[in-house]
Amino acid sequence: MDKDSKQVVVLLTHPNIKESRANKALMDAISDMGEVAIYNLYEMRMEDAFNAEIWSTIISHASCCLYFSFRSIGCRLLLY
Repeated sequence: MDKDSKQVVVLLTHPNIKESRANKALMDAISDMGEVAIYNLYEMRMEDAFNAEIWSTIISHASCCLYFSFRSIGCRLLLY
C-alpha cells in the first residue's frame, strides 16, 4: 500500500524527535504498523510541508489523522 493511502496518518511536529521521550516512544510504538503513515514535518522540504494540495489528498484518503506536537509556540505556528 502506498504511503499516501494509509488508513491512519500521523503528523509529527517535533524539532528534535531523537531527544524526545514521550513523542519518540509513541512514534517508535507505531512505526512498524503497516496501516500507519508518519509524516515528520521537520524532516520534509518546506514546499511539501506547506502544500495544501498534497495534504488534502493524503488526509482525504485516510480513515484517521492524528497530530502529535512538541509543546512550543514555534511548532504550533508551523501548522497555522
